[in-house]
Amino acid sequence: MASLPDFRQLSDSVRTLDRARVESFLQAHWRLLTFLLVLLLLGGFSPSSGYTRFALLVAVWVSGLRWAQNRGQLEPLGLDLIWGRSFLMWRTGRGKLFIERMAQYPTVWRRFGDVGLVMVFGTMVTMLSLLVWQAFLVFDIPKSAAVSPKLMLGLPGLNPIIPLWYGIAALAIAIVVHEFCHGILARVANVRLKALGLLFFAAPVGAFVEPDEEEMVAMRRIDRMRLYAAGPASNITLAFLFALLFSWGMVAALEPAHDGALTASVVADYAGAEAGLEPWMLLTSVNGTDIESAVDFGAELNKTWAGQNVTVQALDKGQPRSFDVTLDDKGSYYLQYYPDYYESWMSGKGFLGVAVTDQSVVTEGLAHPAQDGWSLLRYITLPFLKLQPFPEHFTALFEPSGLPGLLPDGLFWMTANLFYWIFWLNLMVGMTNALPAVPLDGGFIFGDSVAALLDRLKRPSLSAERKEQITDRLVSLLAILVISLVIWQMVGPRLVGTEVAFLQARFDASGDEGWNGDSFDFDASLSVGGFVEWEWDFGDGATTSGEQVSHAWDAGGAYYVVLTAKDADGRQSRAYQPVVIDQRAQASGDVDVLDSATETIAARPYIGEVRTMITVSGETPLLSTDVTVTLTSPSGETQQQTVTVSQQSTVEWLWTADGEVGDWRVDLESEDFEFSYEVAWELDYRLAA
Repeated sequence: MASLPDFRQLSDSVRTLDRARVESFLQAHWRLLTFLLVLLLLGGFSPSSGYTRFALLVAVWVSGLRWAQNRGQLEPLGLDLIWGRSFLMWRTGRGKLFIERMAQYPTVWRRFGDVGLVMVFGTMVTMLSLLVWQAFLVFDIPKSAAVSPKLMLGLPGLNPIIPLWYGIAALAIAIVVHEFCHGILARVANVRLKALGLLFFAAPVGAFVEPDEEEMVAMRRIDRMRLYAAGPASNITLAFLFALLFSWGMVAALEPAHDGALTASVVADYAGAEAGLEPWMLLTSVNGTDIESAVDFGAELNKTWAGQNVTVQALDKGQPRSFDVTLDDKGSYYLQYYPDYYESWMSGKGFLGVAVTDQSVVTEGLAHPAQDGWSLLRYITLPFLKLQPFPEHFTALFEPSGLPGLLPDGLFWMTANLFYWIFWLNLMVGMTNALPAVPLDGGFIFGDSVAALLDRLKRPSLSAERKEQITDRLVSLLAILVISLVIWQMVGPRLVGTEVAFLQARFDASGDEGWNGDSFDFDASLSVGGFVEWEWDFGDGATTSGEQVSHAWDAGGAYYVVLTAKDADGRQSRAYQPVVIDQRAQASGDVDVLDSATETIAARPYIGEVRTMITVSGETPLLSTDVTVTLTSPSGETQQQTVTVSQQSTVEWLWTADGEVGDWRVDLESEDFEFSYEVAWELDYRLAA
């Protein structure tokens, strides 16, 4: 009788086999798995996170490459895996002839290598200093503003700010120039080139020139340092040349196509945005007044008040448009968003909700970016400002002139964009490769520099082997530091970034409307945040301090009471509340024969209604006189009435008119005899004007 299989032993064998496979898999791929886990943790395992999507891309790319290599499908195609079996390398012999021809000028290239060394050392120190500085800034960055890993990758298609085709063209130029300069300096030093090629990580990410390793080791140290410096130095040099072409050749040739004030930004939910205004529109008139510059726009808007209806003419991508706008209150905007810059005169002023500049400021900053630090910063960050490639609303504002103006418009703008991206990506490639972290060029230069310094130390105890160990350790430590600093920019804000401190200034008021002369009480004891100072601004030029205060307004209007509360550390919070003050005012006088009198009162923004009570009495016994009374509004509209009065008679009447901002005037005159008068005003203010 056949014996039954021992299923328990079979099960143990299967488990042992599975465990061995798992251990083998983990040993082969633990670095990749760790990297993927870190990405998933950063993305919170959210499918919509950029970290998660990048982790998926890495997993698919690396797994596919390793699967193909294990089956021997890469080597027949001249392909190989490097750097943790994650990057694909393609070797070729093409390009060697060009390198040989260029290497026929060894003196020129050696001098370029010397200059390149100085350039790379300067860039290395600058970049490392910036990374250290940014490492400390991380503590002040809000957690929600942490850098996305996509922005750390200079790859078109992955980095959202780099346009695909301009990016591919510019990156290809940067890579080819970088590697060919390495190859030329290698041949100048008589080092044989084994191959040239490209590196891929889902897309072309680099190129390489592969000198003979043994000959590289045998090179003079200065020649090897020149070789490494040639790559980043060539990129930085090319970036400088194309920056000149972009700025002096292309941007300097631009002339404004029309006069006007350029909208640099538009505030959401305010008058301009509600009416349809957008950034990069050219404002050409306000209420029929032509606008030729930002100064004109500011002056014209300062003549308006909150609640006023105005008509704004603008050019949108070269096309004329008209916008009917009801202006907001400038004071309330600044109180809500920029309280540190609020001034009481702003309350009641018209606010369109746009920031404007002159077109020449834009072109001047791009044509001469080195004139100040801010211009240079804007120049480098044009992609983050969504101004590269130049969008249509930008190109519609300017016309090319001079020699570049001979190009068709489309070709001109395409060339300008390409010049900028060649500058930008060459600068990024050059500065990145100057970092002292192997396998970057700066890392190898740093290693040779350390070795050269150790050779200068005449210490018998330092053997060649010991010097090599010290050099390797220093190079490794610095590489780890650089990589850690880069990763810290992404991870740091999420771990140690700032949390918003809860400070809330609050106050109660005894009322929010009344008459001029009425006293109002304000109490800030309900504020939250451990405040120790309370400063008050009542909008009429009066200020005071204290947790509980009182105030009375002399003139009518809509005022903003602003409380600034500060804690012991100097942190502050603001609160504000509008108070509407109606105004009563009186004037009286005597008018002689053939004379006249005038009384005026100023109505402020938010005026709703003006009521005028006029009383006229005769002064001449037994004789009557005709008195003509005229009420004139700020816009020039008049109401007029003629009355007859004598010594024994008095006439009074009430005029009511819709409010207008400005001076209201009452004129009284008689061609007969003297008379006396009284004028009583009541100005009714309404916040929702």
